[in-house]
Amino acid sequence: MKKFLIFLAGFISGAVVLLGVLLLIAKGVENNSSQIQGLTLFEQPGEVMPAKSYEVLQVVDGGNALANAESGHNTYYGMVVLFLADENTNYYDDQIIKVSQGKCVRQVGTYQYPTKNGYKTVPAVRLYKK
Repeated sequence: MKKFLIFLAGFISGAVVLLGVLLLIAKGVENNSSQIQGLTLFEQPGEVMPAKSYEVLQVVDGGNALANAESGHNTYYGMVVLFLADENTNYYDDQIIKVSQGKCVRQVGTYQYPTKNGYKTVPAVRLYKK
């Protein structure tokens, strides 16, 4: 009986250690999958983007959105940017993102993605309070 209890205690402690190691591995994989292929972030936010509204063209990996800057009165054929999503932001196709007073859009990096004619590189941006 004593040998069985020692075996059982060893088995249970081994299972607990194995589960702990698997959780750590899963956490590492999860963190790596949140990185976006083609995205390069700056150490600090860069320049302020001049457009006051953007139209989402397409939502891509991680809920991030490729969007056209407004080029004129309600026309969106300006520069393409990648809006980076966060836990409080959900983008959707054809959404109009307006930059309200007291906020600005700043470039935080670049995003490169494949197209029919090779690769395209666009600014990666976030919405900030001024």
